[in-house]
Amino acid sequence: MKAYREAWKKAGHEGKGQVFLRVPVYVAETDEAAREEPRESIMHLLRYIGDRLAQSAGAQGTRAIENRAERGAKMLAIDYDEVLRERMIVGTPARVIDRLTELKETLGLDGILAELNPAAASRTSGDDGAKTSL
Repeated sequence: MKAYREAWKKAGHEGKGQVFLRVPVYVAETDEAAREEPRESIMHLLRYIGDRLAQSAGAQGTRAIENRAERGAKMLAIDYDEVLRERMIVGTPARVIDRLTELKETLGLDGILAELNPAAASRTSGDDGAKTSL
């Protein structure tokens, strides 16, 4: 963050250069529900993206710097515990608020863009689940 903001100023831009984190978020009444309800949806999405990246690795117009084969393989191999630890925020409303606040303060972010995953709730617990996940 420090390097980015120094480069921002050095380039002659005004202000400090805003930084936002985009992260999938899932909220439920209990930590267990927040962990389990989106599992199928999230893992399906990661496998889909991983497969698409791996398949496109040798496509015309791709650049080696994109590391599509490596990134695709990593997404295909990731386990759900790693997803929860490193790639998304799940929990009760209080736990999610605490985690978002911690990340914002620790990283010096200007804000967080939450990607909500209500589709998983609607598949497992009906429309009411989708509404509560928001």
